[in-house]
Amino acid sequence: MGSNQSSQGRFNRKPKMTQQELQWQYQRNLSEQQLADHMSARQALENNTYGRSQDPRQIPGIGAHAPSVIASTVNNESFYHQRSTTLHSGSNVKSGRQNYRWIDGRRHHNTEGAIYVLPNDIDEMDRLHLQHYVIRHAFGGNTRAKFDGKIHKDVLDVGCGPGTWILEMSTEHTETNFTGIDISAVWPTEIRPRNCRFQVVNAVQGLPFEDNTFDFVYQRFMIFAYPAQDWPFIIQELVRVTKPGGIIELTEMPIMSNANGPELSKLLEVLEEGCSAKGLDSKAAQKLDTLLRDAGLTEVKFCHASIPVGAWGAKVGQLMRENCAGLWSSLKGWLKELRQMNDAEYDAMVKKIFIEYETHKCYVNCFCAWGVKPYPWEQPAATTASPPQPSLQQPDIAAPLPPTTRAAVV
Repeated sequence: MGSNQSSQGRFNRKPKMTQQELQWQYQRNLSEQQLADHMSARQALENNTYGRSQDPRQIPGIGAHAPSVIASTVNNESFYHQRSTTLHSGSNVKSGRQNYRWIDGRRHHNTEGAIYVLPNDIDEMDRLHLQHYVIRHAFGGNTRAKFDGKIHKDVLDVGCGPGTWILEMSTEHTETNFTGIDISAVWPTEIRPRNCRFQVVNAVQGLPFEDNTFDFVYQRFMIFAYPAQDWPFIIQELVRVTKPGGIIELTEMPIMSNANGPELSKLLEVLEEGCSAKGLDSKAAQKLDTLLRDAGLTEVKFCHASIPVGAWGAKVGQLMRENCAGLWSSLKGWLKELRQMNDAEYDAMVKKIFIEYETHKCYVNCFCAWGVKPYPWEQPAATTASPPQPSLQQPDIAAPLPPTTRAAVV
């Protein structure tokens, strides 16, 4: 009898969840339809095996097979202004007012002294999830530097946001401990791998970790968060908490895109002026390798991938366009104030920008730099040394690619 019960219990046991199913739970703050769309887009990217020389318009998966959210932006519908009210209602309104502030209907951090300009609501987390998949595809993986789970046992993710990168990495590398930090606690609080933890930290004030703690330190997309004068200090903090022989990897996109139309050019100029007024460095992306060398790192590598924006760039371009649509939504309140526009004027301008993405074949460059923290007895490389090549076993992508190959990202 006992044996039969035991056997029956084994048959009734819930099957082990796949990595994709775990990822769905990690990102449960997205609506079911949004997450299904983005996972479909991610799978489409992973299934593509085109080369850099192939015409990006030949990449499969356009048209009726495109995720519904992408299809709406292709048709120039105002996806960017859609709002989610999940985080604006409910029983936590009182505590939310203490911890957050609202600008033009979007939820932002309320940390004293922090200048981060983007919201931290569910719409922005949705955009960050999608952006992760695009960037991972652009660089051919979650890191450009070689990551070895047998060596890199302690990893720090600075500015982790909703935790898409760190959750994927911790699920894949189960023997490595991952720590994610951000100014806002927007990550999963219950369902996550045992080797993954999160902590609220304002990196501008320094990192709350001992010297030589981590084997691998990862940071990306902090151009809207760090004052220009604080970048050297923050990089030094990253170096301080990295073990000798450990790797630091930085990824950023500049504010200015390429092949812009007139409306987009005007808006980007206003955005750059606004960033300068707040003390932000809008060109930090192009300085990543210099920042690492100045901080004493060796074996510094530097590269970038050119990513199309719009349906002209096939699946990748459509996804990047959706990401840009979300960005214009997140920046709407601030940009309206800078340009002294009302909602109708702003919406009309963004619709024109959507058209310019296609007619001008707009693209963005995403920059990545990484280096190694030397051991105390090692002599850092001279600052006058010739610039390193972008990456091993990769073509030089430092110059803008011609229109027919620009979307063939790394």
